[in-house]
Amino acid sequence: MSQRLSTKVSQSIIFKSICLLVLPMTLITCLGTFVYLNRLKTEELNRAFEKNEIHVSNAIKVANSEFKQFENRLVFLAKTSDVQSLDKTIASSYLKSYSIQSLFKYRETISLFDRRDSLICNNFMLGNKEIKYPINFDRITSHQTLKTKWYRDTKEPIKAFATVVEDRASGDGSLVASFSSQRLWDIFTSTQEEKKGFIVAIDGDENIIYHPDLRTWLTSPHKIGELINQEIDPRNFKISNPSPTEWSDGNRYLMSYGYDPAYDIGVFYCQSMEEIEKFLILPKIMGLSFLLFAIFTILLVALWQYKILGKPLAKVIKHITQMTEDKLNVDEIRVKNSKDEIGQLSKAFNELHSTIKRQILELNAHRNLLEQEVKQRTQELELANAKLNKISRTDELTGLPNRRDITETINHEMGRVNRSHKPFCFIFIDIDHFKNINDTYGHSCGDLILKSVAQNIRSQLRKYDVIARYGGEEFLTLLPETDLEGAVVVAERFRQKIQNMSVDYMGCPIQVTITLGVAQYNEKLGAERSIQLADKALYEGKTSGRNKVVAWKPEQDAEKIL
Repeated sequence: MSQRLSTKVSQSIIFKSICLLVLPMTLITCLGTFVYLNRLKTEELNRAFEKNEIHVSNAIKVANSEFKQFENRLVFLAKTSDVQSLDKTIASSYLKSYSIQSLFKYRETISLFDRRDSLICNNFMLGNKEIKYPINFDRITSHQTLKTKWYRDTKEPIKAFATVVEDRASGDGSLVASFSSQRLWDIFTSTQEEKKGFIVAIDGDENIIYHPDLRTWLTSPHKIGELINQEIDPRNFKISNPSPTEWSDGNRYLMSYGYDPAYDIGVFYCQSMEEIEKFLILPKIMGLSFLLFAIFTILLVALWQYKILGKPLAKVIKHITQMTEDKLNVDEIRVKNSKDEIGQLSKAFNELHSTIKRQILELNAHRNLLEQEVKQRTQELELANAKLNKISRTDELTGLPNRRDITETINHEMGRVNRSHKPFCFIFIDIDHFKNINDTYGHSCGDLILKSVAQNIRSQLRKYDVIARYGGEEFLTLLPETDLEGAVVVAERFRQKIQNMSVDYMGCPIQVTITLGVAQYNEKLGAERSIQLADKALYEGKTSGRNKVVAWKPEQDAEKIL
């Protein structure tokens, strides 16, 4: 059978057609691809270089704006009455206040000196540890803020700013602040284009002050020469042409560079040549070359193929189409040349036709049955998925929403608050001495207590309030459109309800109490930190006697929040 259906290569219409089509198309496509690729590569390098120049300019502008903002902030502080008093107690309290600390990064220092250049105070929360700045205090004037070179006092590079503090009674003092390069890290990390390039920043002495790989290049001093196989004078270096540069890691990068002399910072924007070259691969090159040069060849070949393939294939297609339309009583296919592929295909089709004809009726009968089964199984699956989703969001013991469900509810409420600006509160609830109940009466009694507490609290809620089992004997309640004062009233109602509740376990009445912590959602802290405030209030209630309601008020010390 296989020998009878086989066709010699010399008699194959398909082989002849492929040879006639592939050979000229290959020659034309290769020539067109070579010419077009070189041209497209040059254009793409120019486009990438121009875009990178814009990135460098924007990065320097953003960095310059951050420096100026920091400098203006220092000048403003120097003009405040608390600082100009040059009084250790007054100035120290002011510099250590939360409103001032929030203006500066972690490890950024602010130090106040008197006219003899002796330290008065700084922003250290504990004591006034003296910090050495590389500053010549004699050069500080009231006309312009003094800026030092980049130096390292801690792990990251730092630049110090100094300005005069004028006080007619005590004489002039100086206010000095350290600008952390972490500010530039935050800016450059957020502004650079993802996967298309990255920023490297240096100072005038070739020291690296920013690199995306902070752990490798910023934890200790490094020079730009360790990255780039090229001598660089940061203050005078320029890149005028889109010429790739090889780095010490063996990779090639297209770079653009700019330098800001006002704050001694140079910025490289580097784009890997691999990223640029990926853009030049086959999609446009092969598509355009094949489209432009192959159309003419294909048209000529199509005319010849129509004569030797079109008509015989039309007969085969006609018979196959009739079969797809359930017209099974069609005549056998007959072609003139039975030795080529179409002739062999016709014979095979005729043999297959009789088999299909016998089986098609059975397939039609089974089709309706399968459709019914699929429909039934789909409905069963939808019901099972709905049940599974409900189980995954519900605590099995109490029937309350679980932690996962209330987390999604909180996220939804946060979005609503951003639009309506109406407050909402959290109540963290803990059953007092629950472990003693389990140890004394057993876990079955503990489960009964949990269900009773859950049912009693849920009965006190409004229809849009939510209570969930947060873990163990802890419950979390969400009160939408409720301020802190209203939430405390609701929490006290919960406490009294549970205090007056009695649970009968095997004829033994058991009374329990609860301790409640209340906190209002704070947009600046976020949901998780706001819940922690309620938890801290709960902890204060448990350590101060239990069976009480404790509210965390917004004016409490910021250090307690942390």
